[in-house]
Amino acid sequence: MFILLIAVGAFLFSGQFGLAQSAGGTSLRGRTPLNTVDPTEIDPALALASLGGVSEADVIIEAIRKGRPETALAALAYRPTLPDKESAGDFLLLGDAYQANNSPEKAVFCYQMAGLIGTLSPNLADTVRSDIFVEAAEKLMALDQAEWAKFYLDQAFVVASKSPFLQGAHRRGVFERLQKDYTILYEKHRLAEARELARQSLNLSARPQSLTGNFEQLVILPQNSETIALPLSLQEAEANRWSRAQELAALLVERGGNAPQSAKDALKEALVAEDAQKLPFYVQELGAAAQLSRKIDITLAQIEWLSTKYRIARGAYGLSLVPEWEAQAEQIRADLTKTYETLYALYADLIVALPELSQIDKATEERLRREILAGELGRYPNYPEEQRRKQLLEATNQLIATQPELGVFTGLGQVAGREMYRLISAE
Repeated sequence: MFILLIAVGAFLFSGQFGLAQSAGGTSLRGRTPLNTVDPTEIDPALALASLGGVSEADVIIEAIRKGRPETALAALAYRPTLPDKESAGDFLLLGDAYQANNSPEKAVFCYQMAGLIGTLSPNLADTVRSDIFVEAAEKLMALDQAEWAKFYLDQAFVVASKSPFLQGAHRRGVFERLQKDYTILYEKHRLAEARELARQSLNLSARPQSLTGNFEQLVILPQNSETIALPLSLQEAEANRWSRAQELAALLVERGGNAPQSAKDALKEALVAEDAQKLPFYVQELGAAAQLSRKIDITLAQIEWLSTKYRIARGAYGLSLVPEWEAQAEQIRADLTKTYETLYALYADLIVALPELSQIDKATEERLRREILAGELGRYPNYPEEQRRKQLLEATNQLIATQPELGVFTGLGQVAGREMYRLISAE
């Protein structure tokens, strides 16, 4: 099985698949990646590679490289376990791919999604965060999105001037880029504030402040999950699904996108059989788990499978795979929402058990940022947006009052007539 997986993966990524590329010009239909995906523009042979056992991260990069941006967007939208650093980087690359594909609106959207991750993810080092903001801003400037560019440059300025976690050399480098970019915003777009910010950036790059404290940038909540060991019967069901997906993908390539119905039915049967075992197994394991960390790992595994199932139900592999799931899409969506609710309730239980009040305050803010980010990316359907926004602002005020040494906090700002999350300082 392992040899077959490698062989099919190499075949799919060899450049031989030749299904239709995106024609470009697709307009944005929603404000989340999930609602922006156009299933008719997905290359099914490439998209199916992940159902065949190929890493979703590899599929995303290959889709970008091959000029299949919609295939990459679908993978990003429906893969909740991708690390935030990787997701932000992929959105930046994907924006470039849409720009090359003459889809500037989607390019702008992808750069905004990278910036959103930079703002809300508690898992990013501030060195990475500042680079994401500057990269997104420079790409938006190239598309004449001056207001959005300044929005992200301003957040990079906050990080560079207030974060205690940047070394002097990196801080200087950020200010040098900010000085250049603010100057362009002033000279080309006549944004008055940009001129003063360019001057401040120049001064700060010459004499970068030493704000490094005697503590490291730590994330309190667990960032990674342990893989859930599957029983032999489920391993066999998963392996069967890999084989059927590989066979269907190969046939799509060989026959120009017209695979026989028998191959589609074989994958459908494999998916249904796997689902019939997998979800009850997770429910059983969750009920038997004693440790919160174990319960969180199981719930994350549930979310990953339900996200895959929901993607299939919405046709986001580029073809119809399980018609019954398509008819049940709303119920699958509700199941996914309920599982996300369970996840963040478990995080709340984990936080209550922390020994120090300062840890509880910081972890609460981390949990809220993670939850809001999952909702804003569309991965957590129907998340309680208004309630979480209010709670995050309260958590921010608590951190400013009790842990001002953190330097950078999450608040709200206005850009292009919209209220958006942004990073702020305590001053």
